[in-house]
Amino acid sequence: MIVLFLLTKLMGFRQISEMSFFDYVIGITIGSIAAEMSTNIDLEWWKGITAMAVWAVIGVLLSVITQKSIKARRFISGEPIIIMQKGKIIKKNMKKAKLDIDDLIASARAGGYFSLADIDCAIMEITGNISFMPTPLKRPLNPKDFNFAPMREGLSYDVILDGQFAEKEIDKSPIDKSELKKMIAGREIKISEIALASIDENKQLTITTY
Repeated sequence: MIVLFLLTKLMGFRQISEMSFFDYVIGITIGSIAAEMSTNIDLEWWKGITAMAVWAVIGVLLSVITQKSIKARRFISGEPIIIMQKGKIIKKNMKKAKLDIDDLIASARAGGYFSLADIDCAIMEITGNISFMPTPLKRPLNPKDFNFAPMREGLSYDVILDGQFAEKEIDKSPIDKSELKKMIAGREIKISEIALASIDENKQLTITTY
């Protein structure tokens, strides 16, 4: 467990959040080796750890190479594939992405579009996820459509968690602890009743109670 934890930290959070094909292969290979070590009492422990370390180093090297070279990145990780453009499906790119129409419809529903007619463009990312751009009539309204400029909120700081002050977050927030206590007292809420209290850069406090 310690070795797996250290190797995961070494390879970074991209292994979890944005797995490419090689990330996936390396991840399941390290997992398979760890499973073998857990169940095969005849396997010498140092051989399994060495094998996992080698695969982890390969993953790190691939990551470094793809960061340094655009050509290597496109060769190793691949490139996004345009599935739909101007409301029409590009058949040859569907074949290239190994997708059929049912896969596209299912992905569209997962993205909140229950009709392909609502989609202007669709792109398969290198992670395998499909990004959709709706047609203008289906695009959600935003403040710009009303010539309205909302106030910038900036970062939000979780200053109280589970009824306890988060001292480090308070130090980073735009208010101090005494000011925070005054704001909470003004709302007649006990600290112990607060599940989460957050404050943004405009000193706007939001509270969620139990």
